[in-house]
Formats: sequence, structure tokens, C-alpha cells
Amino acid sequence: MSAPGLDPSAVGLCARCRHSRTVPSRTTLFWMCERSKTDPRFPKYPRLPVLVCVGFQPRETADPGDEPD
Repeated sequence: MSAPGLDPSAVGLCARCRHSRTVPSRTTLFWMCERSKTDPRFPKYPRLPVLVCVGFQPRETADPGDEPD
């Protein structure tokens, strides 16, 4: 993968955080922190990879195979 924004190890926690959003440009992919809108402790576009973050919350991903019968 040529764009660093596409490799989860190059992104760090943001790749799995429920507060992150990707913002594509013509040449790269930026990771925006939605927490920055309400909390000044969080940069809008954090320096990657983010290895430690007090605001990290894992995304809730529902896998259809995990649903109870």
C-alpha cells in the first residue's frame, strides 16, 4: 500500500477508534479525530501513528456471524 493512511500499523489506534474519520485528498488519506470538535485536548489531525490516546474507544463492529440464534 503506497498511502500511509491505508496501512493500519502506520495509523495506530485511529484505525480502530470510533472517533476517527478518514478524509481523502487527491494524493493521500488523512485521519481526523472527531473528539477534537468538543475537546481541545485532541488534535483535529493527529500525528500518526497514534500509539497512546486517552480518548480511544474501539469501534463497535457487528459481524453477522456473531449474532445469537
